[in-house]
Order: sequence, then C-alpha cells, then structure tokens
Amino acid sequence: MESFPPSKMALRYVPPLTFLKCTACGTENSRTFKEEDYVFKKTNEVCPKCGNNEMLIVAIYVKEKEKKTLS
Repeated sequence: MESFPPSKMALRYVPPLTFLKCTACGTENSRTFKEEDYVFKKTNEVCPKCGNNEMLIVAIYVKEKEKKTLS
C-alpha cells in the first residue's frame, strides 16, 4: 500500500477554543472546544476564581498564529 505525505491542512490544524464567563464573578476562562458546545450555553463547570459551578459560553473561535515580522 502506498503512503502519502500529510496534507497541508492536517499540518495546520489548530483546535478551536471555547471561552467561558462565570455567572457569579465574571471571570473569563478558556478550554478546548467540545462537540456539544454552543454560544450562550450554561455549563456546570467550576469557576477557577470563586468556585461557582455555573459558567456561560461567550465565544468559540480559533486563535490565528501570530505572523512573525522581520525587523
């Protein structure tokens, strides 16, 4: 069986991030995207700052790599 080199898309895959906001103290946190995530969904995740067990998903996106500039 012949093997093919990995595609450029496979080498550039960056997993999406889910950004959450605590409903009690407003702290924002991020984690890797889960299949069932959607914006404005309330989750039972614990806030790292105040310990509240309800976070709201406020954004889902992929961070672009920073372009290096020549100086």
